[in-house]
Amino acid sequence: MLTRDQAVAAAAAFLKSRAHPDRAGSVVMLPDTAVDFAYGRTVRFDFREHIETGDPTQAPFSSVVVVPHDGSPPHFAPTFPPVATYMEMRAAGNWPPRKG
Repeated sequence: MLTRDQAVAAAAAFLKSRAHPDRAGSVVMLPDTAVDFAYGRTVRFDFREHIETGDPTQAPFSSVVVVPHDGSPPHFAPTFPPVATYMEMRAAGNWPPRKG
């Protein structure tokens, strides 16, 4: 199981190298927002420009990164369902939802 600091570091590496390499210097991790779930940890982040100006156009579209406990690559949480529901579904093996 990852510690909070390990999850924050993994999320930061994902954001700066894969998700937002063009804005790597602008990524601000919010470690106090990290939440531990059975499936993994969630960590929020923001962009420096959004924090400094409050301009919503400078905010990340999705600000939650999921860092799975099993060592799978970090990824963004979906915008729906709510993060806690998504994490519960992942832990129960019910993601992606089955159709029909």
